[in-house]
Amino acid sequence: MKKFKGMKKLEQLIKDAEKQGWVVDLTEFDKGSDWFWLRDMDDRVMQVAVNCFGRFMVYTPQSDKPIATEKSEEFDNEDWYCELLDLINEPLD
Repeated sequence: MKKFKGMKKLEQLIKDAEKQGWVVDLTEFDKGSDWFWLRDMDDRVMQVAVNCFGRFMVYTPQSDKPIATEKSEEFDNEDWYCELLDLINEPLD
C-alpha cells in the first residue's frame, strides 16, 4: 500500500482534479457538508465522493454502493486507483 503525508489542501486538489479532466462539484460542500464530488462520466465513467479529511468512495453508474474507498488495498496495482490516491494525497517524499 502506498504511503502519503495526508490529504492535499483543498485548493490544490481542486486545481489538480480539473487539470486532469474531473468535474468538481462543491454544491453540498458549500452548504456545509464535509463531502464534495469528483466526476468523470465520459472517460473514467466514475464519480468519487471525497471527504475533506481524506476519505473517499468511488461509484460507477452500475453501483449503488461504493466499489472502492481509500482503504481498498486490493486495487493498489490498478492505474485508476493509484491515480485517485495521487490526486487526493500529498506524496510522502
